[in-house]
Amino acid sequence: MNVKSHWIGNYLLIVIQRTWMLLIICSIPPDVSAFVWFGANSASDADTVVLNVADPFIEMHTGPGRGYPVFNVVEQGESIEVLKRKTNWYEIRTADNKTGWTKAAQLEHTLKPTGLPVDLPEVSHGDYLKSSWRVGFSGGQLEGASTFSLTAGYRPLRWAEVEIEGGKIFDESVTSDYYGVNLLVEPVPDWMITPYVFVGGGKFSFNNRQKVVVDDAGSPNYASVGGGLSYYVVSNLVVRGGYRSYSISTDEDRVWLNAWTIGINVFF
Repeated sequence: MNVKSHWIGNYLLIVIQRTWMLLIICSIPPDVSAFVWFGANSASDADTVVLNVADPFIEMHTGPGRGYPVFNVVEQGESIEVLKRKTNWYEIRTADNKTGWTKAAQLEHTLKPTGLPVDLPEVSHGDYLKSSWRVGFSGGQLEGASTFSLTAGYRPLRWAEVEIEGGKIFDESVTSDYYGVNLLVEPVPDWMITPYVFVGGGKFSFNNRQKVVVDDAGSPNYASVGGGLSYYVVSNLVVRGGYRSYSISTDEDRVWLNAWTIGINVFF
């Protein structure tokens, strides 16, 4: 066990540290509410905020959305603990240990125990890394033709994501639908600007106009490889840009098509 103490003005800070737990006790003047934080391998515990309800009541839902039923009401003057945020919904815990979700607008007039207003925690890059689901839209160019796609992804790990995509390629000489599955890896996910690489596979569906680029390809399968950068913007938005190469096998040869894209992704 390692015990340290520090004076900060009129405050005595005592830190007791063990292998997995950090206990911080702050002794402060009696006219201000004291607080104790416990942390154990989780930054979210140390980021919680305790508030007093100033509105007549706050409704608690079973999930982060209006479609989830209301199961509890917190009345004016009661205290709540803000745990985390998803888009414009907050997960809160009451004094009797009930946990649920409430809309951000209902917390606008909540107060600190001292009676002062509080800035509620926003969605951060850390929340993005903890989110499991993502949807996105992107556009770009493939061999001079315009392309756009819709994607949906699931992140089983902080640094890895599986996504499905469907899109279209078109201009005066090109038209094709395509769909596929990709595996993305972000080797340094904690960076605000994060490089990523991916591999994938899928299927094109060319029509006759596509012969300008790929002769007699029909509806071939493809393999793709590429990389790019993800940039966390604000709230639950991420901008992602990348470059990829498609490998297509035709009856006569193997053709490589190159593309770049940029798009907006929303996580939840």
